[in-house]
Amino acid sequence: MFFSLLKKVRIREAMKSGVITVGLESTVHEVLKSLTENHVSGLVVVDEFGETWGVISSIDVIAALKDKSVEEINGLTAEDIMTPQAIEIGPEKTLEDAAQVMAEKGIHRLVIGHPHEGRRVPVGIITATDIIRELKKEIS
Repeated sequence: MFFSLLKKVRIREAMKSGVITVGLESTVHEVLKSLTENHVSGLVVVDEFGETWGVISSIDVIAALKDKSVEEINGLTAEDIMTPQAIEIGPEKTLEDAAQVMAEKGIHRLVIGHPHEGRRVPVGIITATDIIRELKKEIS
């Protein structure tokens, strides 16, 4: 029911623009550096054309590395540790739509995709925290 409070807010109004990405072949070191230096808990993994291939969350990193030696870790790439098939949503959808997808899929972020030259490129991220922030505004 409270999701209906989010009907009037478009994703483009609440999303974070300027997506932080890593390439499929980025090393684990590069992934860790991007996460820590940008103070984020997730990255979008893109190919050489900028098309979304997956996402890497902090939990993905922890799960992928937990039983690995340093040598094994040094041989891994972003493609090895990402969650493939990132779930995307369009910027004109509402926060209610985003909240519904997150709740159904049990995920914390959605990639905002936009068509560009026949490909879907990431233009933003919407997180559960962004939705909570907007919800707080609506019920205050």
